[in-house]
Amino acid sequence: MPAPVYVSAIAHTLGTKVALTELDEPVVRERLDSLHEQGLRHCRVSTEPPAALAAASARATLRRAGDPAIDAVVYCTDTRPELGHSSDLWDFLQRVERPTSHGVVVGGSGCGNLGPGLTTAGGLVRAEDATVLLVTTDRVTDGTRYLANGETVLSDGSATCLVGPRPVGPSFAVRGLASSVRADLEATGRMSVARVSARAIGATARKAAAPGSVPDRGPFLTGNYGHTPRAFLAMSAGIAPERVHCAGLADVGHCFSADVLIGLAALLEDDGVAPGEPVVLLTASPRSWSVAVVERVDGH
Repeated sequence: MPAPVYVSAIAHTLGTKVALTELDEPVVRERLDSLHEQGLRHCRVSTEPPAALAAASARATLRRAGDPAIDAVVYCTDTRPELGHSSDLWDFLQRVERPTSHGVVVGGSGCGNLGPGLTTAGGLVRAEDATVLLVTTDRVTDGTRYLANGETVLSDGSATCLVGPRPVGPSFAVRGLASSVRADLEATGRMSVARVSARAIGATARKAAAPGSVPDRGPFLTGNYGHTPRAFLAMSAGIAPERVHCAGLADVGHCFSADVLIGLAALLEDDGVAPGEPVVLLTASPRSWSVAVVERVDGH
């Protein structure tokens, strides 16, 4: 079994909190009753570009970690940039005063980008004994904030952490990680989409937990979707819906791929997970899924 990597010094930056009742968006107004039933009350709105949101969060992460040297940056986003993802990454590196750090942009999994991002960061740690700054950042730039497949509302913001070979303060050791994709999911037919998704999530969860089984204790974190979609995702992963932890749903909304990192930070702040306790993470897009099994540890 490969040596674990550690997720430490989690921080986040969010847009301004706006009540859904005050959001000037027709589609959200049409779905307001349903969104309230699903637990949504607010979303976060920002005019800052993703790189600026990410830089604010990253500076907080670096302060918490004692301003360490950074070997690489994994920058996760699906927000369409004005000048290209390379320009966004370079802008971010300059804002955090790390202009010589090697950078990799991860996209293509939408709100599930954290899974591939963590895989990429973990690979750099194991191959190069690197300390990696992992960044998730997105903002709504056009269209509606309503997300039908999650019965939720999109928010603007960023979450960041260190991924490295050693824990820094209260951290999470990554014990298992697996991903799957079904780019042809819509071609399977409407009636079987849920069935195919559930099977893919279940298989991915079992692979992430190998050689054991999915932990039967500890919290389950996924995106800030409505109550019903979260319960479906949990049961697909073989986890009781009662284990779903989603403390920030009403105040934060669905902050793209930042949700799970924000949720992990909340678990630490609220003493919601004990040292040695496992946490199952599921990040997802409509056609891809990543499951990680992590364990709370206390570093120096």
